[in-house]
Amino acid sequence: MLTLRKIFSELALKDAFFKKIYILSQLEEMSEKILGANISKHCRFSSFEDGTITIECDDNIWTNELKKMKRQIKKRLEEHIKFPISDVKIQTERKK
Repeated sequence: MLTLRKIFSELALKDAFFKKIYILSQLEEMSEKILGANISKHCRFSSFEDGTITIECDDNIWTNELKKMKRQIKKRLEEHIKFPISDVKIQTERKK
């Protein structure tokens, strides 16, 4: 039986739009594993464009902490996501 996850996984190999949706949904599910429980409460994966993953944090303090961990985060991402990642961009959410 085909699951929705399997369908998106197969579509992600053929189409950039589905690749983006698939990767962001995987990242959301694995947020605690990749970022850690405390950090994932304050930061989220917000976009995936041309191999670059963007992480947005709710405060500058968390943004600075993640920037120090950027190499580790990229390594964890590469372990969990089966698509090439060229860069990790970390920024603070814009308040509306």
